[in-house]
Amino acid sequence: MAFIDWDLAAPGMRVHDVAHVCWQYLDLGPSTNDVDDAARRMRLIADSHGFKDRRSLVPMVLWWQDRCWRGIQAGADSGDATKIRLRDMGAIDEVRGAYEWVRRHRAVLARALD
Repeated sequence: MAFIDWDLAAPGMRVHDVAHVCWQYLDLGPSTNDVDDAARRMRLIADSHGFKDRRSLVPMVLWWQDRCWRGIQAGADSGDATKIRLRDMGAIDEVRGAYEWVRRHRAVLARALD
């Protein structure tokens, strides 16, 4: 058993939490070479959390990734020093790369979640 704490944690929808765990802890992105193993691990996370609506996970991972890079960009554009540092460290490109990876492999990921 483990307790995971996110910055700015607050009550919300369970699918958000499970999708965020999948993205962050499975390193869903270009550095993951074995899509089938990533898909298997997504299903394992969903099942171990008793999450029944597995089909919603891939779209929600994409939503998180899109929201993340856009939020960093918007914050940097508005002058937020933390977001500027993140942008300058390449966080936007990194998250967009992860988004594209999930988008490209969404059929394989979704199939494992059926």
